[in-house]
Amino acid sequence: MGGRRILISPLNWGFGHAGRMIPLAAELKRRGNEVIFGVDKSLIPLVRSELPGISVTEIRGLRIRYSRHLPQYICIFLQLPRITVASVREYYDLRRLASRLQPDLIISDNRFGFRHRKIRSVYVTHQLRIAFPKRLRLMEPLGVRLHRMISSRFDHCLVPDYPGPANLSGRLSHDLPLPENVCYCGPLTRFGTATSGQKPPRQPFCCLILSGPEPQRSILLEKVIAAVTDMPLVILSTTPLHPEGTVGQEITVVTNPDTATMERYLVEAARIISRAGYTTIMELASLGRGAILIPTPGQTEQEYLGRYLNGRLGFVTVSQRDIRPTVPLRHRNTEHAGELLPDAAPLLKKALDMLLEKEEQ
Repeated sequence: MGGRRILISPLNWGFGHAGRMIPLAAELKRRGNEVIFGVDKSLIPLVRSELPGISVTEIRGLRIRYSRHLPQYICIFLQLPRITVASVREYYDLRRLASRLQPDLIISDNRFGFRHRKIRSVYVTHQLRIAFPKRLRLMEPLGVRLHRMISSRFDHCLVPDYPGPANLSGRLSHDLPLPENVCYCGPLTRFGTATSGQKPPRQPFCCLILSGPEPQRSILLEKVIAAVTDMPLVILSTTPLHPEGTVGQEITVVTNPDTATMERYLVEAARIISRAGYTTIMELASLGRGAILIPTPGQTEQEYLGRYLNGRLGFVTVSQRDIRPTVPLRHRNTEHAGELLPDAAPLLKKALDMLLEKEEQ
């Protein structure tokens, strides 16, 4: 079933989409396929370090602008014309790229226009239902239909979650009619599983996974530094930082940690703080770790995931506006029972077997 040329390209809204495509690319390469990974220029060094032996090429993407005051869903709504134009542009960019690379299979993570009529194309998303804010909830069915129209243009749609009631995405990808081309492939994560190997002892430090768009990224950093004063703070960041803490406060910044380094910090940390991004949730769950989740304000997907996971699998959700310097961010129950979640490996194997077997016909 190997020996195919496969082109993978994720949405470039941060590292999350690229991060969850990394284990997929690695598994396809392990099966003997030639994998080409296309990302925005800013992500090339990170992806290249994670995928040795895999060709990484630049495929331009859309950069969304965010506001310090407006909710993210309003910012995205105002930029819908740019998003539409970008989807059309990437469709024609792919046609030119495909004529040069001649891929046998194309995999798009949430890139609406990254498909080809003559080449088997796969769409990856964990949002079959896009979460709308409460005041616009009546429009949610329309969003479901529009997204279904987009995903139905692809030959297959992979959902990185479990199909049953024990899942990570809740109503974002469950409890709605499924198109025939949908297949649950299990969570996609760069890390091992919660049961693999012997767990090292916890160390007395707090780990902040700093991610998301500006300016909310910097706001979160400032608030967490002010609130976490009872133990050393380790910050995992994709960009260099020079945080200003209080006198005597111990802060360590780890820039662009590789998978092994990041896994070590997450496994050993006594306390973990992160945004409620779906890739981060998948990775923490795979390690059997919970965390204090702080959804990005105005990002309806993260706000929903925060509500859905609050009190489950070791996760506790805190609103960013509720973080105060005098109220320490403490959460002791950061473990969850790995047996509560099914084994994802059989789901991924079944999904990839289906895609590659289809190519043989």
